[in-house]
Order: sequence, then structure tokens, then C-alpha cells
Amino acid sequence: MVADLALILVASGIVTIIFRKLKQPVVLGYIVAGFLISPNFDYLPTVVDQADISAWGDVGVIFLMFGLGLEFSFKKLGQVGGSAFTVAATVMAMMILVGAGIGALMGWDKMDCIFLGGMISMSSTMIILKSYEEYNLMRERFAQMVLGALVIEDIGGIFMLVILSAISVGRNVSGVAMAQQIIIMLIYLAAWILIGIYLVPTILKKITSLLNDELVLIVSAALCMGMVVIGNLIGFSSALGAFLAGSILAGTIQSDRIRYLIKPVKDLFGAIFFVSVGMLIVPKMLIDYIVPIIIITIVVILGQMTFSVFGILLSGQSLHTAIRGGFSMVQIGEFSFIVATLGMSFGVISDFLYPVIVCVSVITAFATPIFIKNSERAYKFINSKLSEKAKMALRRNTSESQTRDSLDSDWNQYIKNICIRTGACSSILFLLYWAGTRYMMPRIDEVVGSSMTGNIISAAIIIAAMLPVINVMFDSNVTLYYKLWVKHRTNHLPLITIRACACFVALVLRKIFLIPFVVLVLIAAIPIILIVRSTWLNGVTIAMEKRFVANFSERTLTKAKRDRARNRTYRWLDESLYVVEFEITDPDFYKTIFDFTKRRDFVVTIIRIIRKDAYVNMPSADEYIQYGDVLQMLGTWDEVDACTILLEKDDAIRYTDSEDKTLKDFMYGQRFEGVPEEGELVCVPIKLDSDSRFIRKSIRNCGLRQAFGATIIGIERGALPIVSPDIDTILMKDDIVWLIGGASMVTKLIKSGLMDK
Repeated sequence: MVADLALILVASGIVTIIFRKLKQPVVLGYIVAGFLISPNFDYLPTVVDQADISAWGDVGVIFLMFGLGLEFSFKKLGQVGGSAFTVAATVMAMMILVGAGIGALMGWDKMDCIFLGGMISMSSTMIILKSYEEYNLMRERFAQMVLGALVIEDIGGIFMLVILSAISVGRNVSGVAMAQQIIIMLIYLAAWILIGIYLVPTILKKITSLLNDELVLIVSAALCMGMVVIGNLIGFSSALGAFLAGSILAGTIQSDRIRYLIKPVKDLFGAIFFVSVGMLIVPKMLIDYIVPIIIITIVVILGQMTFSVFGILLSGQSLHTAIRGGFSMVQIGEFSFIVATLGMSFGVISDFLYPVIVCVSVITAFATPIFIKNSERAYKFINSKLSEKAKMALRRNTSESQTRDSLDSDWNQYIKNICIRTGACSSILFLLYWAGTRYMMPRIDEVVGSSMTGNIISAAIIIAAMLPVINVMFDSNVTLYYKLWVKHRTNHLPLITIRACACFVALVLRKIFLIPFVVLVLIAAIPIILIVRSTWLNGVTIAMEKRFVANFSERTLTKAKRDRARNRTYRWLDESLYVVEFEITDPDFYKTIFDFTKRRDFVVTIIRIIRKDAYVNMPSADEYIQYGDVLQMLGTWDEVDACTILLEKDDAIRYTDSEDKTLKDFMYGQRFEGVPEEGELVCVPIKLDSDSRFIRKSIRNCGLRQAFGATIIGIERGALPIVSPDIDTILMKDDIVWLIGGASMVTKLIKSGLMDK
């Protein structure tokens, strides 16, 4: 084994140095090195134990996918834009169909056709990136478009592994059972991602003080291998489990450190993997299959190029961008080998397919720089041959900048939030249902000894575990919900419909007690109502959600906090809150603030009443408002917008048409607007220490307003800024709480020791 490893490393080192000198991709050097030391080449020393090399190659796939996951970020999905989605979806869908069709025309087995489509559907990120760097094209618009599409293709490749795994296990590509299997696997995938994001960064933060380089490497590698084992148990491939581990760690503050430490390990085992790929090249087999190799190579180059150009044009980009981008995507790469390895591991593809696809990859990789270098010349030639009518049509339907969708942006945002939240929560609810009914319920029956008693206990435990998740699912976006609700009556029915969650509880009861489903939905509505009315449960779920958001964006939030500390600014609060004014215009109007707001679903805070020359700061709920009063209200932009839509329908109230101000502008402008010093509002932070009487209490019950006349408008929890927090939010140790109130509030805070002078 040691001699084989030495031979691999020596051959790889020599060949890759030569390829570096020739300015060719290192990956190709590894493949050539593998062929030279394989039993298929008799003129050099040969590896003896290929089984061990294959095992190391499998480890190489794991670390390659782990490294890909570390480079991936879920936030990249929102950054690459809709154009990249269009390009990637077009290319992958069409190349899968073309690949499967070409395989069928050549008389190949059905599984060979399916896997061939998957292998040729993705371009090589490594080869394209190297070519762009070599020709100084990274900043070009078409290059950014292509790199964005490659991010989407990588993600699509991960889902392709899931689907191909399901197809390989079932050995069938049609039927309801296969569709159910794929859906269940996707649910498991989403659930494990969510659980991983919730737990892993939290654990890493707890042990930060203990983490040296050695421990970071061991912990990250252990997580990688652990996810591989879990993935195999569920039915995923090893590559998918490794990718999930990397993507979970990618958003943590330790990601750069992990990436640096894991890179040598990834490079070493990755080299062994590509060497093992080269060992599979059999010259005789390549000669026997030279015609399919030529056909597939032509299909890859023409297909990838054509569909890429079409996809970029379809996304609305110019012909220049489309051709230069399309000429970059003329190859297949490292992901093709991973797909082929998956097929080999399941034993569902023929032996000839692996070396054939390796040969196609090598040829197309060598062709890539040639196409990129000549893309500008190709554009000029094609553009010169187009008629004026065709050019006008292209200019009319494409451009370098895209217009936004003309649909209601609030509906778009709300539906987006609903889909993401519903999908994520549904995955966890299904996992709880599956684990509870399949594993927990039989164990409880054994312990209790009574089937009925065990069923009742099981149902209670499963539903109790589901309630916080259902609460998170239910509370999609309260501000947008109210905003859409007051916009038009036609919005009411869809808003009510998409917030129905009782079916998940009914599913558990149906499984355990076999009661008709319609009856169970009515019964299950009871805990849903309790959820809405439970302030304690709301506080728990808000804390869960904030922890998930903090973990999900840990790296971004930490960087933003450092920037704020460096610049000594708090723009996350100052410019995230707005102040809007309304005047009472009805001479007969005389109500308390409580009566005024209780039927209006207010999501803003009334911070001041201006009554002639008097200023009532932070008025209480029993404060009366009357004709001529000017109400100044504070909230986020969406909250202020929702409030404006609501009050503009009220004949007793008039929008003052004064410019809506950010909190920062409002605070600085008080003196210039003639507000006396004793009438000014101030905004100050306090930090909650471990002995603070406010921690572990909700904003509703903490007593800050009663004791100091202060309203909480923001919380900084670690690196997470929480703007305009819900009143059921639970205050925690080390929170920096931002308060707004009158001058007397500051005096009281200083006297109580909560704030320095």
C-alpha cells in the first residue's frame, strides 16, 4: 500500500509539473498520471493493489464535495440573480434530454442513457475559472454571468445526485412510488440542512475558546464523515452527505479557517481520486468506443454552447454577452466523474461508460481555452451575418439590465417568505412525524405495556415537539400579512388559506388513532388556536428563529458587526426605522390610544403626541388623543407603509405629507424643529448582564416601560441585529437593548445603574 501511494504521488507530481508548464488544468495531469501507472500501460511501474486506491479515491470524492460545500453559501442563491437560474436550468434540462436521447439512439441501456444525460449536463467550474484567470476575464459581464450559472449548476448537481440515487436504488424510472421516494429524500435533505444550521454553529460558538488548528481540523473532518454516515443510512450518497457538511460550515465564522486547514487534505485525496479515474482508461475500450466518444464530444461542445447562448438570451442579456458566455461552457468536468462514480458504486451503469466520459472530458477541457479565446471573433462574425430585422428583434427583447417584475412586490415577497418557511418547516414536521411514529411509539408501547396509553403519550410528545415548528411556520411575516390584508378585500381568502397548519397535527392523530381525517383537522385546530394565543410559546419560537437566522448568516453578520465597531456607527438601527406623522382631523374624535389601535392591527409604535405646543413622549395606552393632535409613529419601512395604507382609509385622520424620516434624521432634527430640550426623545443602548432582572423575560413582561418609560426598538444579540422586535421576544444575557424615551428615561437609567453618565 505504501509503495502504491509513493508511486501515485511521484507520478502525479512529475506529470502535473509538466502540465503546469504547458498551462493546462492540473486535473488533466492527474488523470494522465493515473493512466501511466495503471495496468493498462506496460512501460512504467504499475500500482499493485487497485482496490485500496479505489477506496482512497472514494475518500477523495468525499473531501472534494466537502470542499465544494465550504465554497458554497446559501446566500449565493440570492446573489447570482434570476439570469443565472435561467441559464443553468436551460442548459441542464436540455443536455440531460439530449444525453439520454443520444444514448438511446446508440442502443445503450436505459440507466446508461440516464446517467449519460447527467454526466454531460454540467460544465467544469475548475477549468472555466482557470481559463478566465489566465486571460484576465474575471471582471467581464459574461464571465460573472457564467460563474453565477455554475453556482446554480453545482446546486443542481447535488439534487441530481439525490434523484439518481433514488433511481439507482429503485432500478425504475417511472411510477408514483419512485416520485414518492424522491420527495421523501428531498424532505430528509431539507430537514438535515435546517437541523445542521441550527445546531452546528451554536456548538462551535460554545467551544470557540478551545479550538486550535488541530481541533478545528478534527472537528470539521468528523462532521464531514458523520454526515456521510448519516447520509448513507438515510439513502443519500457519500458525496451528498459531505457537501451538506461543508455547506453548513460555510456560513460560520470558522469557515475561512476550516477551508485553509482542510485544503491540503482535500488536495491530497482529490489528487488520488483523479488518479484513480485515470486508471480506468482502457486503450482497447477507447478504440472500440471511438465512435461514441466522438459523437458525445461533438454533442457536448455544440449542445453546451448552443443551449448556453440560448439560455443567456432567454434571460434577457445581449447577444454579445450570450455568445462570449456560451463559448465558455463547452466542456464537462469533475462533477461528471462524481456522477459516474455514483453509477459504478450502485452497479447500474456499464463498465465502458466511465472511461468514455473521462475521454470526452479530457478532449473538451483542452478545447475550452480555444473557444474562449475566439469568442469575440465569433460574435463579430455572427453579428455581421444577422439581418437588420434580426438585430432589431434582439435589441428589443434583450439588454444588459433587466426590469423588475411588474407584479405586486409585496405579494412576491410574502409568497417567497411563505414558500421558504413552509417548505423548511414542513420538512422538519415530516421528520418529527416519521421518527415519532416509526421509532418512538413502539418503544413507549413496550415501556408502558398498554397500547392505548402508549398511543396517547406518543401523540402528546410528537404534537408537543411539533408546536414550536408550526408556530414558526404560521408566523410568516406579520407586517406584510397586515399590509396585504388592508390593501384589498380580495387578499383575505388567500391569506387565510395559506396559513392553515392543522393538517400536520391531524396526520399524527390519524396515524395513531385511525379517526377520519376531516374530523381530525377540526380537532387539530385546537392546538393551532392555542399556539396563536400562547405568549410563552411565541417567545420560545421567536428565540428559536433568531438563533437559526444568526447561525445561517453568522459569517455575514459578524463582518457587519466588525465594520460597525470599526466605524463606530449603528446604521442597522438608525436607518432601518422610520418616523411618519398623522393628524387627527375629526372634531368629535376623542379616544384612548388603546381604543384607537385595537381594531387597526397596528404594527408601529406611537412615540409622541404633539398637542399644540405640548409634547407627550412615549404615551401610554390609556392616553387620550383628540382633534388637532399630531401622532408620530415609529416602525420599519414595511410597518410604516402598512400603517399608512390603513390610516389613509380613515376619514378622521390625515397624513401630514411631511417627509418620512429615518430614526437618525428624526433624532438630529428635533432641535432644528423647535422641540424644547425637555420634550426631546432620546435613543440609548443598555447591556443586559448575567445578574440583570430583565433577562429571561419577554419584552411584554420585562417592566422596562413601566419602570423607565422606555420602549425597546432594537436588540443586538451577538452579531444579530433585531429591529422592531416582537413583544414576546425573550431578553437574553449579553443582549444590547436599544431604548427610546424622553429625557427622564435617561435620568432613571443612570440612577438605576443600567447606564453610565
